[in-house]
Amino acid sequence: MAFINKEYHEAIFDVWGKRSPSYEKHFESEVIKPLADFGIGTNAVSEAKGKILGAAYEVLIMAFFIGLYSKRQKPLSEYEDIKDCGQPIQYWGNIDSKKGRKAYPKIREYMFISLVARTPDIDWIALDKGLRTVNETANVLMITMEEYINYGLSVLAEKIQSDESYFYNKNSFLDIFKELTKDKQNKNSDSEEEPESLD
Repeated sequence: MAFINKEYHEAIFDVWGKRSPSYEKHFESEVIKPLADFGIGTNAVSEAKGKILGAAYEVLIMAFFIGLYSKRQKPLSEYEDIKDCGQPIQYWGNIDSKKGRKAYPKIREYMFISLVARTPDIDWIALDKGLRTVNETANVLMITMEEYINYGLSVLAEKIQSDESYFYNKNSFLDIFKELTKDKQNKNSDSEEEPESLD
C-alpha cells in the first residue's frame, strides 16, 4: 500500500471503520443465530447448542475470509430483505470475548488491506487529485466486503443445511480454511510444468 498517500489511507480506514456492513436477512436465521450468541450472554444452553461464536459480527468475519480465500464474491440479492449488521467495523474485536478469546483489533487492518488489494474499481490517482472523495472510495470497499461476506454466508448456510451438527466440531472453521488453502495448493502444483530431463 506504499502507493497510497498515508493521509488518504488513514482517512479511508477511519470512514470505512464507521460503516456497518449489510447482509441478506435470511442468513440471520440460517447462519448467524445457529453460530453466535447474537445478543445474549453465554450460558449452558447456548454452549450446548454449539454456538461457538459470540457477537454476530464474528460470523461475518468468518464469512468474509471464506469469500476472500475462495476469491469469490456474491452480490446481495435485490430480491431479498437486507439487514444492517448494527455494529460499526471499528468496534469489531476490540474487547475480550465472552467466549474467552482476547481482543483482536488487528483483524480490522488485515481486512482493510485485503479489500484495498482486491478491489480493482478504485482509481487512486483520481482520489489523489480530488476527483473522487474518501466517502466514495469507502463505499466501493464496502461493496467488495459485503460481496465477500455474502458468498461466505452462503457457504456456511450450505454446511449447516447439509449437516446440522457440522459446527459442533471445534475444528469446523479450521477444516473449511484448510480445504480452501488445499485447493489453492493443488491448483498451484497442477500448473507447474514438469522439469526438463537432463538426459
